[in-house]
Amino acid sequence: MSNQILKPVTTGFPITLMPVRDHVAIGIVDMENLLHMVNDPVRVEQEAARDAKARQEPDGYARMRAEVQRVIGTAASPKSKNINNYADYIAEGLSGGYGDAWSIPPVTLWCQRPLDIQPDGKAFLPIRDGLIAIDGETQITALHRIKKNPALFGLREFDFDGAMIAFEIYHGISTLSARQIFHDRNLKGVPVDKSLALSMDMRDFATSVAQALVDSTTVAVDGEDIALSDLILTGKRQVGPKSREWMTLSGLRTLVVTTILGKAGIHAASGDVEPDDLPEGSDMKAVKQETVERLGVLLKEYADQFHAKSAITSPAVLAGLGATVHRSMSWCTTDKFTDDKDLDTLLSYIRWERESAFWGGIAAKETGKGVSWAGGARDSGHKVYEAINKPNSDNGMKVRGLVRQP
Repeated sequence: MSNQILKPVTTGFPITLMPVRDHVAIGIVDMENLLHMVNDPVRVEQEAARDAKARQEPDGYARMRAEVQRVIGTAASPKSKNINNYADYIAEGLSGGYGDAWSIPPVTLWCQRPLDIQPDGKAFLPIRDGLIAIDGETQITALHRIKKNPALFGLREFDFDGAMIAFEIYHGISTLSARQIFHDRNLKGVPVDKSLALSMDMRDFATSVAQALVDSTTVAVDGEDIALSDLILTGKRQVGPKSREWMTLSGLRTLVVTTILGKAGIHAASGDVEPDDLPEGSDMKAVKQETVERLGVLLKEYADQFHAKSAITSPAVLAGLGATVHRSMSWCTTDKFTDDKDLDTLLSYIRWERESAFWGGIAAKETGKGVSWAGGARDSGHKVYEAINKPNSDNGMKVRGLVRQP
């Protein structure tokens, strides 16, 4: 059907909208009514599957949704798994567990019929089978899951009538236009780097340690005391060669994660750090304090190398270095140093210059255009660790500027 012959929505759920442009408006609605108007995508798919098995055509709503949304699929599908995580997150936010530090984006709805929006913003939304989420469907599905069993999510007494959610609605546009919006929302945006996003997660233990390290450390640079916070870059993935900052907050977090977890942290540097990741009985408060103190000393001692942006600032070297520092921590259970001076001895002869002669094939590689340091913690962190901790190996001698005698 063309948009011209569709009947405008003039009855249904009363709402106040703010038009943005033709066929687009924004508003807020309580969760109770939102979930009453926007069907549960899981239920829609299940009913469509039953219809298909019975060799019956799916209803019109299921057909419309299939035109503009991806399938949730089985419980093992990525989207389905994300729904469970999202439901837990939303429930914790609704219950007050996150305070003000939580967010869910506005839901983007599509109504094939045009809305009759009056000059004062008064309008009606179709109550059943007229609204489809073209963006934010995972959120809608998670909310349906919570609403069906609120006790399971700790929300037995929660007032869904009083919880408001923002939305934008595209109305009176064709299926093809709705599909285009789905495409644009999912492919036009630049995905946020996972490590960068994680470095801003203050509920993550490693990130909180990294932030405490930044807030409590002062280093000497060219005879001047400078707060570490002025030398750590936030909000970007990389530090420019002429930038004042030593490294990104994500890079510092890599150093923190590997200091806490050791070699296991090299592979897990871009993941959450949970109390269960540490040896049983670890005092997290003590772990945080010891990590901040130990790395604070390291950053001060090697401030000149960090300020020169030598090899020590590359992600792979930060990972291998942190995993080495782990051997000096009180909770270390494998290859723990026997002497407090062991760490200083291992690091004292390393050549930190950003040169292939010392780090080629370890944390850097030769390319047709010179030396590349693009390898991350996971790619080269273990090689760096082995080179630091095995001085007599070929790589161990290389990073120390030594040549093995024939």
